[in-house]
Amino acid sequence: MKIKLIAFVFMISMSVMAQKGKFSAALSYPLPFGDTYFKENYTGNIDVGAQYRFANSEFLNFGVSANASFYAFENENFTTQPDINARFVQPRLFGELHVGRLRVQVGGGYSFATFSTENALEPGRTEKVKDNTNGPNINAAVSIDIVKGLFVVAQYDYIKISAFGSLEDIDFNRQVNLFKVGLGYRL
Repeated sequence: MKIKLIAFVFMISMSVMAQKGKFSAALSYPLPFGDTYFKENYTGNIDVGAQYRFANSEFLNFGVSANASFYAFENENFTTQPDINARFVQPRLFGELHVGRLRVQVGGGYSFATFSTENALEPGRTEKVKDNTNGPNINAAVSIDIVKGLFVVAQYDYIKISAFGSLEDIDFNRQVNLFKVGLGYRL
């Protein structure tokens, strides 16, 4: 009974948000770029984002957003070490200017990253290794409505992660530049 009640309340909440156009979600393809360690070693897999606008006016909105993205480092040069995976979670606040079908956003927040791998110790034995890091995130995005609710989005993220693992503490290793293109739905 509790599960049905929670599901009902959730559906009502989503319906209310949809009527006010405060919620949106997007699925994007992330592309690392720039002269950085992250760009040279990682490829993007997927980025999932959600936004909630808590203050709306005729041309300006303010809200909160979060993205989760997944990347892979394919170790082609090593036979004893498997691939390394990276995950980023990026919560932020944003301001949005909207005119007609065009929306331009600028935001800032803090990113959290986890790099994980399984190192081969000997045949049949591995050890899981995780490095966590974090840092400030600046974001800019442009979206264009295609049809009611559906939009295309392009966004840029700059992240300055803290030093982690055995990587030298230099800008080449700490800066992450991401370009994301995707499709979203606004409720």
